[in-house]
Amino acid sequence: DSGNHPSAEVLYMQDASAVEQGGLGQCSFCGRKFLCTRLEKHTGICSKSQGSKRKVFDSSRARARGTELEQYQQWKSSERPQNKPPRRNNWRQKHEVFIQTLRQAGKVSDLPLLPPIENPDYVACPYCRRRFAPQAAERHIPKCKTIKNRPPPPPQRRR
Repeated sequence: DSGNHPSAEVLYMQDASAVEQGGLGQCSFCGRKFLCTRLEKHTGICSKSQGSKRKVFDSSRARARGTELEQYQQWKSSERPQNKPPRRNNWRQKHEVFIQTLRQAGKVSDLPLLPPIENPDYVACPYCRRRFAPQAAERHIPKCKTIKNRPPPPPQRRR
């Protein structure tokens, strides 16, 4: 026996009898249930830990600390925000066209079919004639060039 600590069997038996008798109490901080004899100790510890939030541990940063990699990561993170060009988005233009169409329309059934609004920033693939955003086009065109059994291109839209 290990001094004044009860054995696992004794604790298990106490736990089973306490459950039968309804001797469980609920922690007011975390909502977990404990034996009434252990609840007081748990509540004291739980109240202390609820007040402070631990910050997330970044193991990659910890491994890099004190090495050349740490200096490289700091240099890379300071360079990143300036390097990216802002993305152009024409949602406002599409939205305005949509609002004008709704204002001019009497009934929804009377609305004419609108021609699709083509994004001027998109690049057409010379092989399949599909249109892509610039970065996607850079990936797509070399792959599309090497395709042997190409399906027919999409039908041309009438203007």
